[in-house]
Amino acid sequence: MFKFILRHVRNMNEGISSVLTKFARKKAMSAAALTSITRNALGALVEREERRTGSRMVAYEVVAQTIGASSSWVRAFLGKSEGVKEPRITLFQNIRASYENLCSRVEQENRDDERRLALIREKIDAVTQGFGEQVGRQD
Repeated sequence: MFKFILRHVRNMNEGISSVLTKFARKKAMSAAALTSITRNALGALVEREERRTGSRMVAYEVVAQTIGASSSWVRAFLGKSEGVKEPRITLFQNIRASYENLCSRVEQENRDDERRLALIREKIDAVTQGFGEQVGRQD
């Protein structure tokens, strides 16, 4: 009986250590990785705004106002300037929220476009179906 308990405890410890190993693999993201992802999201916001406004400088201004930063900070952060400070947590959150809003808008625009294309496709199919019926009658 004692050997069974000892073996059970050993197996339980191995199970715990394997769970701990799995847990350790799910570490929080490093600051460098978070900064890189945030920089990419901010760059996407600026690019989208630049396409909308036609001006990179205006895009910096609009995005900066949206996230609560200065346009000079946005430019320096995107340019990986050595003098730029890392964003505070509220700025990370504002960038993330703005990026999520952008993604939601783009997805909605895509769904709207797909609906419009489906309607056009239905109209074209109705017209081409009429041509097929006319060709069949002429034969």
